[in-house]
Amino acid sequence: MDRRNKIEIDLYNPYRLGWGEEISFPSSRNVKEYGNRIYNRYPARSIFLVPRAILASIGKKHMNVLDPFMGSGTTAVETVISGNNPYGLEMDPFARMVAEVSSTIFSKSELNEINEVQASLISDWKTFEEAEVPNLSGIKRWFKKEDLSNLLKLKSAIISIAPKKYRPFFMVTYADAIKPVSLMERQSLKPYISTKYPKETKDVESSFMYSFNVHFVAMQEMLSSKKANRRINWIGDDATDFLLESPIIDIAISSPPYINALDYTRCIKVESAFCGTIDNNIANRLREKQVGHERRRTQEISEVVKEYFTPYFDKIVDRDKLRALTCQAYFNDMYKNLACVHNVLKKHGEYHVIIGDNTIKGVEIPTHEIIQQLAIEVGYESFGYYKYVIKDHRTSIPRNKKNSKIEYEHVIMLRKL
Repeated sequence: MDRRNKIEIDLYNPYRLGWGEEISFPSSRNVKEYGNRIYNRYPARSIFLVPRAILASIGKKHMNVLDPFMGSGTTAVETVISGNNPYGLEMDPFARMVAEVSSTIFSKSELNEINEVQASLISDWKTFEEAEVPNLSGIKRWFKKEDLSNLLKLKSAIISIAPKKYRPFFMVTYADAIKPVSLMERQSLKPYISTKYPKETKDVESSFMYSFNVHFVAMQEMLSSKKANRRINWIGDDATDFLLESPIIDIAISSPPYINALDYTRCIKVESAFCGTIDNNIANRLREKQVGHERRRTQEISEVVKEYFTPYFDKIVDRDKLRALTCQAYFNDMYKNLACVHNVLKKHGEYHVIIGDNTIKGVEIPTHEIIQQLAIEVGYESFGYYKYVIKDHRTSIPRNKKNSKIEYEHVIMLRKL
């Protein structure tokens, strides 16, 4: 590993920070370790240094660590390499697959077997028949005919050659190779073809080999952490509605979606479809589950949420009623999430929420403050709060007036009383 990219785990101790203190992180584009580099293109991925610092500062092993908005598994990776047990919820089956691969520690012999499988794939994939074209509207438009054919042959080879226990790893590697082969702009999160600047595509084999090498190095680094393999304990797919038989969670760490959240399903729909984790029907169902999505604005709103959000709702509603209702539903979902996490935490267990504030229709929304107030209503105490400048914006969606980006992420430290 390049030592210039090595970040020490004692970079900061959140339990020693002053209220509202601002800290600074290095650029995460130059700092990639362990499974955090698996499918690093996943949209709005959270910075791994936050859960790393929290878990390192606590310094305990064998804790049960929950991420109710698991995404691609940032918290799970840090949980595993710190010797703790990952628990999670995630609605998107593609994200679940990425999270599981990211947090897996393969043995040296297993890595050797993976290398052998890769050699067989490169040797034989062209001899396979094409897999079926994914059931996703308009999927053929993103590819040249020959490239689409080759991608489908490679998929058939992976399904046939890769043993079941390694297949998720190879499917994630395959997924990461798709965008360079496609006509989609690489830097755009949402699928987009530029007519002004036509893209020069890569061939399937070289793209897959490059992706494999990157992901294989990540798995070698996971092995070098010298930790036992701990698989993610999935406890559901809805972060606003879950319960365990008893409160067994020691700490929860999560970065929920923002109010004007990315449509994650749309961002990765092509790759997900090729991996068999999404189709037209699944995509529609996922949007209905996504916290922050406009489809959730018809839900019944808690009076507690109305109390804290009404001052902002009243300002937004005259400018855009539907957006106001969507924002209100977002905080209602977060209120339900706070309650669910509270129910599964042990007494004095903690919930660290990483969130950005928003400006909606010209109205500044102190999202972190409202969530903090809702948490207190649920039964938490708020014992810490700090923030950091976002240096590496992975989104291109307008967020606020300054540079159309959210400037800070805020970390709220909550404790179950």
